Amino acid sequence: MPYYAVANGRNKGVYTNWNDCKSQVNGYSGSSFKKFNTAAEAQSFASGGSSRSGSGGGGSSSSRSYSSNNNASSYSSGGYSSGGYSSGGYSGGYSSGGGVSKSKSSSSRSKSTSSSSSSSKTERIYVDGASRGNGRSNNAASGYGVYYGENDSRNAAVALNDVDDTSKYIPTNQRAELHGMKHALTNIKNDLINGSTKRSEIYSDSKYAMQSVNEWSTNWEKNGYKTSTGNKVANSDLIKESVNLKNDINKIYESKNMKPLEFVHVKGHSGNEGNEAADRLANQGADKMSRGK
Repeated sequence: MPYYAVANGRNKGVYTNWNDCKSQVNGYSGSSFKKFNTAAEAQSFASGGSSRSGSGGGGSSSSRSYSSNNNASSYSSGGYSSGGYSSGGYSGGYSSGGGVSKSKSSSSRSKSTSSSSSSSKTERIYVDGASRGNGRSNNAASGYGVYYGENDSRNAAVALNDVDDTSKYIPTNQRAELHGMKHALTNIKNDLINGSTKRSEIYSDSKYAMQSVNEWSTNWEKNGYKTSTGNKVANSDLIKESVNLKNDINKIYESKNMKPLEFVHVKGHSGNEGNEAADRLANQGADKMSRGK
């Protein structure tokens, strides 16, 4: 599989097909990008390093970087339609632009995107998922990441096949995102049971995962987790478990006169430190799966 690294463009990072890469560099002044045979080499280039084994343009051995003015029509699309990999991980199809929004509110407001300090009463937990096959293979490298802050022992990079039966559930980005959210919810509940008085917020760039757990599940529960066409709601096993955890957490919050748990949407790869860190952890988890761990 080719990897297209963007060192300077609209969204720096690594993409798995030319069309995704092209959208980041075409017409972008001073853009720099290169094709590689391995994800590690591509990530090194995108992060500001260098690699001699990558190939630029349409060639197979050139190590040149290319500007957005070059004609790169010789690249063929890899058919990957879900946004590629950006800044070390899966972009989820979200564009840059910054900002976060609370899922319980119809309006959005600007918030600080840095991780909360130890003295803050509210703890921010960032979650993300990565699935490089995204539903095409039971063996697709997939994982999720949970990020609390730099050097926090609770930070996690988990291979999806360590927590999921991939013979039954084909790995997808949506399942990876939901697993990350479930992991965070489990930690919050356990901390509260063990006497924690800190309130938490979950930050995610997946509107699907947030709305599944926090909004759509209300009607799904009434309908027995069936869609309007009578089919089973996808990933209902994870959604149900996450909803139960959320409800348990809110009961404890209520008993402590604390506000309900909030889910905050952050645009993927918009420079949010916590989101980028969770993304890197998610891809580390996917790498574990690809190595057969």
